[in-house]
Amino acid sequence: MGVTLPQPFYFKGGDSAVILLHTFAGSPMDVQILGRNVQRAGYTVLGPAFSGHATADPTNIFLKGNPTQWWADTQLAVNQLKADGHDQIAIFGESLGGLFAVKAMEELSNIVAGGTISTPLFPIDTSKVAERFLQDARAWYKKIGISAETIDTKMAFLHEQINLTLQGIRDYTVPIHDKLNVIKQPTFIAQPDADELIDRTVGPRLADTLQNQTTVSYHHYPNAPHVMTYSPQGRELADDLVAFLKMVF
Repeated sequence: MGVTLPQPFYFKGGDSAVILLHTFAGSPMDVQILGRNVQRAGYTVLGPAFSGHATADPTNIFLKGNPTQWWADTQLAVNQLKADGHDQIAIFGESLGGLFAVKAMEELSNIVAGGTISTPLFPIDTSKVAERFLQDARAWYKKIGISAETIDTKMAFLHEQINLTLQGIRDYTVPIHDKLNVIKQPTFIAQPDADELIDRTVGPRLADTLQNQTTVSYHHYPNAPHVMTYSPQGRELADDLVAFLKMVF
């Protein structure tokens, strides 16, 4: 069957620009509605795709992507906006994307603000993430109609890779966490209180860590799931993020 794959987006707006980074095993579609709402408020918004993501085969996440490559993707997005004349850039990420948003705040110039949405900057149990990923991958393979034998082969590869990659992400997070003390930019933190995949204390813990060194705008959403940008609470999140951006720019 033919499938339409999610694409990166680049919504042109004002001089102030925003980057939105998506989740692990997700796509720019995760944050596209949020991006449109931010654009309507007058900002230019870029939503790149992490390498290996947004393809027809989940094995590409492991064959074409890794944390080092995803950081390169983040830097490429920042450089694209700078090349297009945007001197002030804010960067936000959902789940995995938030790790790279925080790293950008720590290491890159022109980043005037940033933040996270359901992002683990601390050690957490990722077993539910692995379980959900494998369930979604199998369902996707069935949807696109490949043979049962091919599905079994691909799933065996995914079972081998998912925990190795999640451990790699945990290892990659350690130096990002260890440099949190250098962040001085205003920081937006969104925590979905109904997160079904990761520890729901990661948002408040990050807010507590940063509150004595910079301006922290912390928001929690009682009924929101892990990928809250794609949920009924997504509009509330967009309103809160736009209010934060108006304070920053």
